[in-house]
Amino acid sequence: MILTINKQYRVISDTYQWITQKRRFRKGEEDWQCLTYHPSLDSAIQGLREHLVRDSDAQTVADALRDISHIDTTLSQALTPRFEVRLVGHSEEGGK
Repeated sequence: MILTINKQYRVISDTYQWITQKRRFRKGEEDWQCLTYHPSLDSAIQGLREHLVRDSDAQTVADALRDISHIDTTLSQALTPRFEVRLVGHSEEGGK
């Protein structure tokens, strides 16, 4: 499974664990660097959240709170299920 968080981060899984990764470029090619390993998805998301907060360049409490809010919004949006409903067999004009 690959859960894209944003352009720079994602969470992947294998049979045994969840892995947080950061995008990087090596020798002109895209590569994903493994950051942390976790036994559960919840733990991986918490770990990524903590990493992003620690990596913030906030200099004041207000800056930190703003960054934390932005990080929480990003994670929430990335993990919110999205569904698209398409009606099969109906034309847009309402015909059959």
